[in-house]
Amino acid sequence: MLRLSVITCLLLVSATPENSRSPNANAAKDKDPVPYTRKSIAHGKQFYLIHCVECHDQDGKGLGRRDFSGTPPADLTAPDEWLHGTSTAEIFASIRDGTKEDMPPFKDKLRDEQIWDTVNFVRSLWPEAKRPKLDTP
Repeated sequence: MLRLSVITCLLLVSATPENSRSPNANAAKDKDPVPYTRKSIAHGKQFYLIHCVECHDQDGKGLGRRDFSGTPPADLTAPDEWLHGTSTAEIFASIRDGTKEDMPPFKDKLRDEQIWDTVNFVRSLWPEAKRPKLDTP
C-alpha cells in the first residue's frame, strides 16, 4: 500500500504544469515581456525624456552633464563600453535597481512595463548594426 501511495505521489508531482512544460513554453518564458516595436520605443522615449535626459542628454551620449564629481553617465550609444551589461535583463536591472555608481533606481518612479519600454528606447540608440530587429505587431 505504501508503495502505491509513493508511486501515486510521484505521478501527481510529475504531472503538474510546471514540470510538464514543453521546450516551446520555456522559450516563450525567456522572451522579453515587451517586444521591441516602434510603439514600445516611442513610449520608452517619453519616459526617457522625463527621467533620463538630465544625465544622459537627448542623444544618449551623456556629454552635457556639467557635474562630473561622480561617475560620468554611460554613453547609451556605445553599448560596448557599458559596465553593467547589454542584455535586456541587465539593462532592465540597471534602470530598475540603479547601479553601485551614480545611477539611481527608478523602481519607485516607473512600473516594470514602462521600464521595459525604456529599455527598448535605449537599445534604439545603439549603432544600427547592434540594434535588434524590430518585432512586427
